[in-house]
Amino acid sequence: MPLYAYRARDMGGNLVTGTLEVDSKSQCIDILKQRNYYIIDIQEEIVKQDILDFSSFKKVKVKDIAVFCRQFATLINAGIPIVTSLVTMREQVENKRLKNALREVYEEVQKGRTLSDAMKRHSDVFPMLLYNMVEVGEVSGTLDKVMNEMAEHYEKENELNQKIKSALTYPVIVSIVAILVVIFLLTNVLPIFVGMFENAGVQLPLPTRILLAISGSISKYWYFYIGVILVISYSISSFLKTPQGRCIYDRMLLNMPIFAPLNKKILISRFTRTLGTLISAGVPLMKAMEVVEKVVGNTVVAEGLKKAQDDIKKGLPLSEPLKRIGIFPPMVIQMIGIGESSGSLDSILNKTADFYDGEVDTAVSQMTTLLEPLIIVMLATVVGFIVISIIMPLFELYNFIGQ
Repeated sequence: MPLYAYRARDMGGNLVTGTLEVDSKSQCIDILKQRNYYIIDIQEEIVKQDILDFSSFKKVKVKDIAVFCRQFATLINAGIPIVTSLVTMREQVENKRLKNALREVYEEVQKGRTLSDAMKRHSDVFPMLLYNMVEVGEVSGTLDKVMNEMAEHYEKENELNQKIKSALTYPVIVSIVAILVVIFLLTNVLPIFVGMFENAGVQLPLPTRILLAISGSISKYWYFYIGVILVISYSISSFLKTPQGRCIYDRMLLNMPIFAPLNKKILISRFTRTLGTLISAGVPLMKAMEVVEKVVGNTVVAEGLKKAQDDIKKGLPLSEPLKRIGIFPPMVIQMIGIGESSGSLDSILNKTADFYDGEVDTAVSQMTTLLEPLIIVMLATVVGFIVISIIMPLFELYNFIGQ
């Protein structure tokens, strides 16, 4: 699509410059007139395509969606038409994949499709929750309010993701450094001492011989180790993409020591906030449950929510089938029951989500506190074994000299 650079003046006589990526020069003129600009000059720019540009494959992050929702809500609230807002947003977003999706959404809306339907056609970019909520906003005429709610939702989701990443950053970095240190000791330090002992005629003990064999294999067949790691990584990744593999992985997350409490609190926070957002927007409970089931992020919990929908159709309150899923504590069940009986389920769910956001902070701190000494102990054990394997021949050498 051509890119046009323009110079114009606004209603106050101020000079305005910028670019628009539109189908034609006449379309660019129409958009500028809608903004009440007095056009001075419009020139088509030549856009150079970078053959090695992989930015279009960059994943659209939750943060990108949050910024998009916030800016889109601001434009609509200011009275700017949806089509013009899409053009403006397409200029502002930095993520190339999101930019391309917005261009195609703009074209679909121009042809007469609704915004939600156009976004649904790009479900790999726009989350299911977002385009369902946009549909609600279009039907009710409250699209600006819905987009503000979505901005708040994804901002909190982004905060949650950042907390998880920050909690895992330290253990991951320490683990990588520990592995590199061990490899360095095995391939560079150990052979020096072993060569000295062998020249002195000292018989190497079993632990030293084991480490020496590992050291030699790493030095000679390092490519084999890399190949094995790549094959194992690919196999695990492929297995996790299957329904059975994903189910096993998700069940493991709910039962894994140290990580399980954090995972459950994240799921509760995500469930209550998403369901509360949908219900507060006027989405019926059954429709809201269908959406939550698909965005909760855990197949075991999703299966439980699917069964809960069948129970709700039979007339049971939401709080009853949630007990059987196994991750919701009694307090959450009671709060949901109170919300159902009082007709304030959306408010109760949002308050519960806020509470569990704080609980996630506590769980992250606890997990980090537990992981740090555990990693140190594991590292000390491995390094200690290497040191002992080096020291043992020293005693043999001392005894040999003493004789």
